Amino acid sequence: MREECDRMRKRVLKVESGLIAVFLFLGMSTALGSGQSIGTISHIHSVRAFGDQVILGTHEGLFRYVDEKTVQLMGPEKFDIMGLAVFGKKLYASGHPGPGSKLPEPVGLLISTDSGKSWKKMGLQGEVDFHLLESAGADMYGVNSGNGNLMYSNNAGKKWTSRGKNVVTDIAINPLKVGSALALRDGKLMATQDSFTKMRTLDSTLTFTSLDWMSGSLLATGGKSLYRSTDSGVTWKKLSDFPEDASTVTQSSKIIAVVAGNSIYKSADGGKTFKKM
Repeated sequence: MREECDRMRKRVLKVESGLIAVFLFLGMSTALGSGQSIGTISHIHSVRAFGDQVILGTHEGLFRYVDEKTVQLMGPEKFDIMGLAVFGKKLYASGHPGPGSKLPEPVGLLISTDSGKSWKKMGLQGEVDFHLLESAGADMYGVNSGNGNLMYSNNAGKKWTSRGKNVVTDIAINPLKVGSALALRDGKLMATQDSFTKMRTLDSTLTFTSLDWMSGSLLATGGKSLYRSTDSGVTWKKLSDFPEDASTVTQSSKIIAVVAGNSIYKSADGGKTFKKM
């Protein structure tokens, strides 16, 4: 019995898409100052830049990442956030209700305009659980985990249409042109001008793991490196190297954050320098 308890107390948290690996100690939720040990989070699904902060969409709610030992819960709604998107000060989320929650199963699309303190229903409640969620104003994409379809909205999530079975692992929406986006398929760049009604391969010798696109800044990770493109993905220039493989890049108007190995690195100078958080 004791051996079984020991095994349960030491589970390795394997993050989806290789985001972060930490140890989960069940039953331990002691606060560290105003935060919580990251080891109390049972599953991290998304890492996003939000203003000058890095936030985590997890099995137990939305958290602010402080450092490797400290996170802070951002609101009282502890629901399983499978998909998380950021657009300016707006947060969008999808997933499953937590214990005692009054949210439907699945939660559909939710929006928060107060940094995750409260959430409002946008639609698709009881219908859709998005496992990939991307937003750039009016343009939104989500992958419906129920049927595996890629869904698209051109009015900020109010109405959705299906684009058929999803074949991409990441999407970066062109912030300057509605319907234009890049995506990754088997590490290769795919481009669309009609919201994935059709898409074509962009020639590149690089293999990528993630993409993120803001006005004037298209970023991608590949191997241990971070790259930037100023011509919509046609050519790329290396910005930085990291000690381990970089699995995720996310940016806001204030920071760039990269997940490399088990660590998060943050830049506040446009990618010139990075510091381990």
